[in-house]
Amino acid sequence: MDSEPVLTGAPDLSSPGGLARTIRLRRHEFGPLARHVDLPEPGPLSPLPDLAAAGADEADPAREPAELLREFTGLSTAVVGTVLLPLAAPDRVVDARSALFDSAPTPCRLYASRRAEDTFVGLRPGPSGDYELMAPFAPQDLAWWVQLQVQFSNGQPIPLPKAMEELTAEQLAFLLVLVDAYKTAFFRSFAGRRPEPAPVTVSLADVLEAQQDALRVADRRWISHCVAELFAAQLHPGGRTGAALPEVTADVAERELRRYADAGDLEPAGTGDPEAYELGLTLATFAGTLFTWISLLSLHDIQVVGHEAGRPVAQEDVVLFVVTEPTVWALASQGLTHAGRDWSAVRFGLRALGVVEACNLAAEFLRPIPDLSLPEEVYRPKPAAADVTEQLSRPPAPPPGPPPTNVGPVFRPTHRVPSGGMSAWAAPDPSLAALTRIDGRVELQVLERAGDWAHILCSNGWSAWVDGRRIERIGP
Repeated sequence: MDSEPVLTGAPDLSSPGGLARTIRLRRHEFGPLARHVDLPEPGPLSPLPDLAAAGADEADPAREPAELLREFTGLSTAVVGTVLLPLAAPDRVVDARSALFDSAPTPCRLYASRRAEDTFVGLRPGPSGDYELMAPFAPQDLAWWVQLQVQFSNGQPIPLPKAMEELTAEQLAFLLVLVDAYKTAFFRSFAGRRPEPAPVTVSLADVLEAQQDALRVADRRWISHCVAELFAAQLHPGGRTGAALPEVTADVAERELRRYADAGDLEPAGTGDPEAYELGLTLATFAGTLFTWISLLSLHDIQVVGHEAGRPVAQEDVVLFVVTEPTVWALASQGLTHAGRDWSAVRFGLRALGVVEACNLAAEFLRPIPDLSLPEEVYRPKPAAADVTEQLSRPPAPPPGPPPTNVGPVFRPTHRVPSGGMSAWAAPDPSLAALTRIDGRVELQVLERAGDWAHILCSNGWSAWVDGRRIERIGP
């Protein structure tokens, strides 16, 4: 595709009409820069403490502030301080991620503050282990980036079955796995010549096989894995992770197959055991558009709306665009604010949008909550000894449950660290500072995977995220 280079993995925030400038920084240069422009003490959601702490032992000396701020020549230090204020005192965090077909998503985290008139500061991994700091830019600049991504679609308003217009997390997980099962069956149908045409069918066994494949093999050509990877990459300020669609069990698959069959979107095919189904025209059209898509775009937004019990309280939403040649599929969450790790009450709206409609949806999504006045406590520095995992709550905060009856999972080593050792992170995000390095040959237990990341447990009960491609399996 001639236009493919435009589809970058992270927002190109130097878009036409934008004012964003890019500063390349090493970790140990964030602290001196913040002091030079007189940024306030970092608030609870600021990334500066983690970045500065991680870079304390850097061997190379930090560059002079004048060199770091070359892109801001002509602006006073006070103006630059105002531009970079959201990095120290954010009250909103947006994760913008995109991935081309069969490619890894690249993160860009955006910080905004109502004290800086809702402009953003962007932070993303640089090309050589450093960071790129981008400022200032407005929501319109990010909306322009979305427009660059979706313009490669014809944007036709393809109809959906009624059963798909609003989906629970469980129903969405089944639908994505069903698409993968149908895709597998479709391409298997080309394995040999046949004298008579035969329908492409899926069965309960095919759906469960597709689910297990998605859990076992990190193949980004399959839509269920790609969406799960983007959801798992959503990081909450404070480091909480684990966002995931539920696993499709046999009970869920049987129930959903019956639901689609009762609605006429699946038609029984033959008398085999297990029963096979042929997809109806509308459902087959939907699934067929997802066989090969152009890109996935995810916008995960957390806006602070108040302060209770010593913690900021936030509203959380996510919108996912699946860009295909025929249309732009838009998936928007409802009820994510109260969900935490349990998505059973979350609902997802799914629509096929034109290019203009998709851009309008993104622009609306990126508008700040209007007429919101935040208390001063939102911006106060967090205590040095505070547990960062307790810095953010979702309204209403759930009551505490009973104390656990066990001290943690039983350690069963499945992998080991390569001989040269490896870095470990608090969350699966390369834009965060590494926590430490783990010595070579240390045995690990893999708890879960998120794309190329592995959530590991050590024998002493300590857990972290590492590059899952580098760890070595123990045994067969």
